Order: sequence, then structure tokens, then C-alpha cells
Amino acid sequence: MSNLRSQLGPQGRAVLDRSSRVQHGSQTGQVDYSPQELDYVIDELRNPKPDLTINKVLGYIYNYIPYIKHEKNLGLVFSSFLNCPVCFGGGGGNSAPPASFEELYPVIEVFKLIADKKLKVSQPTLSVRSFYTIIGRELENFVAYNPFANCWKALPIVCGLFLSNSLRDELYSSVNFFKYGWFFRDWDLKMKKLFVSSLQYSLSRTHAKTVVFLSVASLALIYHRDENVKHYTGKIDDRFMVDVLVDMIFLDERNSALAYRQYFDESPNNPHVETITQKNILQKPVIKHLNKFSFLLASYLSHLKFTEPIDQLIQDTLRKITNFNHTLSQSCSSSIFNSFTASKDSSSLFQSFWFFMKNLLFAEVIIFQGLFTRFLTGNNKSNMNWFSHGDLAIIDRDYRSIALKTIPNLYYLNFILLSIGQGGFDTYNFVYYLSVELALSTGSYFESLTMSLISNYQEINMYPDVLNRDYIMQSKVLFVLGLWENFLQSKTIYNEKFAKEIYNVTKTLADDKRYDNDDLIEASHSVLLFYFANSKNVNLQDCVEYVNLLIKQFPNRISATQLCIAIETIGKQILSNPHPSPPNSRFANSAEEFFFFLLDKCAPIQLGYPITKTEENPNFVSAQPISEIGANSTLHTLKQDKQLDNDIVQENKAKKPKDKVVRDLFPKFKKEYKYEQRLLPETAREAAIVALINLVPYFPISVFTAWVEKIWDLIVKSNESEKEYLVGMLWKVLSDSLDLNRVELAMRWWYDVQQIPQQNHQVAKM
Repeated sequence: MSNLRSQLGPQGRAVLDRSSRVQHGSQTGQVDYSPQELDYVIDELRNPKPDLTINKVLGYIYNYIPYIKHEKNLGLVFSSFLNCPVCFGGGGGNSAPPASFEELYPVIEVFKLIADKKLKVSQPTLSVRSFYTIIGRELENFVAYNPFANCWKALPIVCGLFLSNSLRDELYSSVNFFKYGWFFRDWDLKMKKLFVSSLQYSLSRTHAKTVVFLSVASLALIYHRDENVKHYTGKIDDRFMVDVLVDMIFLDERNSALAYRQYFDESPNNPHVETITQKNILQKPVIKHLNKFSFLLASYLSHLKFTEPIDQLIQDTLRKITNFNHTLSQSCSSSIFNSFTASKDSSSLFQSFWFFMKNLLFAEVIIFQGLFTRFLTGNNKSNMNWFSHGDLAIIDRDYRSIALKTIPNLYYLNFILLSIGQGGFDTYNFVYYLSVELALSTGSYFESLTMSLISNYQEINMYPDVLNRDYIMQSKVLFVLGLWENFLQSKTIYNEKFAKEIYNVTKTLADDKRYDNDDLIEASHSVLLFYFANSKNVNLQDCVEYVNLLIKQFPNRISATQLCIAIETIGKQILSNPHPSPPNSRFANSAEEFFFFLLDKCAPIQLGYPITKTEENPNFVSAQPISEIGANSTLHTLKQDKQLDNDIVQENKAKKPKDKVVRDLFPKFKKEYKYEQRLLPETAREAAIVALINLVPYFPISVFTAWVEKIWDLIVKSNESEKEYLVGMLWKVLSDSLDLNRVELAMRWWYDVQQIPQQNHQVAKM
């Protein structure tokens, strides 16, 4: 042994001496006081080496704390972590700054994992009740020692433990309520009280951004939407909370949603792009929990008072969000994601980008919902009686102003909505339709806003070669068309001049010789139909011009049903409100001229020319962010509570005509006629004449029989198959959709003049 000792160096001799002491202690029964593994961990936490990082610290506590067997050891390790300068900076006289928010955020997740693991550990360790008791006691003592310096450090720990409560309750409280239920209820109450009191010290402008951001993140992750947020921050200025949350979500260069800009620096061909985007973008704390932060901000917005400083706060908030969305839109416009097929691209980069965008859209809509909820529920509802009528008028005006500022944000984000499906979702529909309703009531402000959105060259270039290739630009046009469709659905269009301006812009967009996107063209048709249905300023020239456009697009782009609906919508308007023709005209009025124009269009159509466009779902695509407007819905949604002036149907006390060529409404014809039972037209001639037949209920009585005779001439000049189908369609309208005066004329013409049943019987015999 002596030879060995002389050959060893100082460190070797020390190890040899330690081994000898261990052997001697085991022989004599003495306790070994040499440092244990846990001692080294505690020493490392309290006296960190230069190479110790936050991740290493969190790794230590995750691997040790769940398995500690003695209460004293748990208290030592946990308190050592709380005082570790690597994580939380120096306390008291130590001026070392804390780590960044992004570096400290994992404290929340690690303590959730620690709690999860502790709850699942099966080997003998410290009991779960003792574990929670010691952690709670250490936190209370730590905070009480120096509230201003230590409160913010306790928040992420309490948050992480609370996030594990669902597992805790499932494994313990629900299984043995008497042993664990009451204990954990009391523990939760104490920790929530500690959490709330710690927020009062931590959420202050005197603290560094790291402290404030970590505190707000802890609140966002444990806050439930059904709670009153003021229970957490009742003593903190709402303006401070709103400013911090807006900064975290939209403005902060390192932590906010501005991280989307990193997508533009990545290549879809990079094999590591999925890992990069996950680490650098999607796993950032604010982005990872974007919905949580948006719900928290929405809660504060919904509880704001009605004061001038608060109104200014809301205006500033909307301005910041609008600037963010405008920049987002412009950046995406010049990126690889500005493509009609980008949202369907299966590459990791594209999928990650659209996932981010979808979450961003949802988050912003939630925030806007909070703003409008404040108005609708009146968070000050109990105090509304204290407001004068003048005050209420100001509040009402302010919300119209908010609506006008919300609409541009939805305009910039519409490319995201279209990429995930135009059906929208309930929260979006609430925000969209409420903001539109409020904006419509502003009159000229709404008009100037929508025109500026579509005529701003920096946003939209209407030149076909540009617009046809730009997905994001088209999404903006579609959004404006939706706004105009809402305007034209008004019971009374208060500005016919503006309606005419809408018509002039939209008729160009509906021209498929210039624009080639189906959604854009169909949305334009939807807007035009509402114009023809509801405007008092429709003239014959506009009607003829639009019908010519429809005929050019039939049947290659629009279906037979769409053609029928469009012509009936236009025909009802012009037949119900005929204008006298000029003195030298061969027509008595505009209604007669329009009818003969349609006859001239139908007469030369080739017999038996088949319609190749199938009608699996013959619908008009609405310009609004809803799924679809059914082809027959034009007749439903264009109903007017107030009848049109000089409405010939109303004058004769007729029932409103029923929907005609719609598959679900075809009745069984009388058996003795044995007419063709096809539901839809199969040739171009059938479709055109059926569109004309659907106008029969609006024919003036003075020329009713003569005009029906003109349609009959078209029918008999068709081939046998077409004739059989068209006779059945004519009978359906005559028997189902006429008022008493017209039905008398129709039946006399049908049975006595043309004697159609007898003719059909003779043909059947042959």
C-alpha cells in the first residue's frame, strides 16, 4: 500500500484516503459524511460554474425532484433552484440580470412535467401530499422574504403546477376524494391567492420586460375564459395590461407573431426546414399559445370602461394591429406563398406557414370579438342608466368607428380565410357581420372605405394580367365584393349613385374574357344579382347588357339553373317597374322591349344542342365569407318586405310566385298529360326557354295571353324531346304560380285556345 501511495499524485492519494475512510467507517459502524450526488446538485445550483445554463438547471431539477425521498432534501433542492442566479438573476445585492423571456418560459413547462412525473412515480418516494405541501410552503416563504424581488419568480412555477391539475385530479382527487380532494382544494386556494398577490408586484412598468412577459404568460396559461380577469389583476391598470399583451402578440421583435417573417428566409427544398420552423417560429412561447394570449387580451378589452383615455387606448390598439396586418399582407404578396395552390402544397414549409396563418387569424378574430363584446354586453350595463343620451350617442358613434377600423383588418387577412375554406367559423361570422352592420350605418364613411380598399393601387391592381395571377390581391377584391353584397341587400338602398358605381366595377369583374378565376366571376355575379333585385335605378340598357354577358358565359361557365335565376331576378325587376319608351319606339315600355329582346335571344338557339356542364351542385358562390348561396336562394334572399312600386303581382293581390325550376320542388304532373318528368334542362334551348317561362307570373294582364303565345311558338319549334320537356315546365308555372286573374287567362288559353291536353292525347295514340 505504501508503494502505491508513493506512486500516486495528490488527487490519487485523496481518492485512496477517501476509500480507506469508507472502509474503516463500515467496519466501525460510523456514518459516511462524504458528499452525495444531491449535495453536488445543490452546490451547483447555489454556486453555479460559468458553463451552467438554464437548460442544465432545469434538467437537474426535472431528473431529481420527482424522486426525492426526504422532505428536507426536497426543500433544499427547491429553495436552491429559487435562488439560482443562472435562472432568475441576482437578488438583494446581486445585480445580475435575469435571463430572457424565451429562456425562462421553459420553467413553466418543466414544472408541469415535474408534477406529471411525480404523480405517476410508482417507486417509494416522498408522498404526493408531502410533495405539494413542501413546494407550497417554500414558495410562500420565498415570496414573503422579498415580495418585489421574488414574486415574479414564483409565478411560472405555480403556473406549471396548475397546468398539471387535470392529471392530478384524475389520478388522486377523483379516486380518493376524502384523502386528496379536500387537501388539493385547499392547496389550490392558497396557491391561487399567492399567484394573484404575486401578480400585483410583478406587473409593473418598473420591472424589466422579461419579468413582465413571464408574468403575463403565466397568467395567460392558467386563465379560463369563463373567469373574470379582474379577479387576477383587479388592482392593475387595464391600459397597462392591454399595451403589454399587444406588444407580446404583435410588436415585440423577439417574441411576437412577427416571427412569421422567418418563413420568407427558408427554402421548401431544405430537408431540415420542418425542424427549423418548429424551433424558430412555432415553439416560441407566444406563438405556441397564441390562442391563450388572444383570449386574455379579448377579456381585458371586453371589460374596458367607457372613458376618453380608454377610447384612445382602443384606437391605438387597432392602429397597431392594422399596421401589423398591412405589413403581413404586403410581405406575403411578394413571397412564394402568394399562389392559388400554396395552401394545398404538401411541403413542410408551406404546411407550417398556413398552420401559423390560421392560428393568427383565429387569434385576431378572438381579439376583435372582445372589442365588440364590450359594446354588446355593455360591461358597464349596470351603469348605463347613469349615461345621458348624449353619452350613449358618443358610445354608439365610437363603435361605428371601431367597425370601420376592424374591416380593413379582415380585408388584409381574407387570404388566410380563403385558404382554410370560405365557410368561416362562428366567431369570425360574429365579428364580420356585426362590423359590417355597424359600418353600413355610417353611410358615406362605408362607401368611401370600400371604394378606397378596391381602388388603392398599392393594394389592388385591377389590370387583368396582374389580378389573374395574384391570389392575395384577388382575396382583397373578393372581400370588398362581400361588403358590397351586404350593402345591396339593404331593404332600402340609400345611395343609388353608389349602387351604380358598384355595378360599373363589378360588371367588369364578371367578364370572363378578362378575368379567369371562377370564384371571382361567380362572386361578381352574386353582387350584380343583388343590384338588379334591389336597386331602384336599374335601367333597360343595364339589363340587356348583363343578360348578354350571361348568355356568353352559358353553358361553359354558368349553369342552366343559374341562368334561370339570373334572368328571373332581372325580369321581375323590369316587368314590375316598366318605364315608358321614347315616342318613336316600336315598344310601349321597357318591359315589352326586354321581353322581345329575350325572345330574339331564344329563337336562333340550335335545336338539341346539349349542355355539357353538369349541375351536381348548381349554386351561386356568394361574395360573403359563408359557404354558399344556393341557386334558388336568390329568390328567397331577394325578398322585399316592401313591395316594389307598381308591382303588377301586388296590384292583382297575387301570392308571391313559388320557386320554379328547383329540383326538390317539382310536383307530379297530372297523369293524363304524361309530360316529361326530367328535373333539369338538358339542352341550351331548353334552358333559355325555361328562363323565359319563369317570367310568366310577371306578365302584364293586358298582354298576358299574347306573350304566352310567343313562348308557345318557341316551344313548338323545338325538337320532340325539348317540346315535351318545355310543355311540362309551362304547365307547372301556369298551374302553380299565377294569381287568380292570370290563372283564368292561362287556363282558357291552355284548354280552349290551344287545346293542349287533346293534342297531347292524340299524339300519344299515334
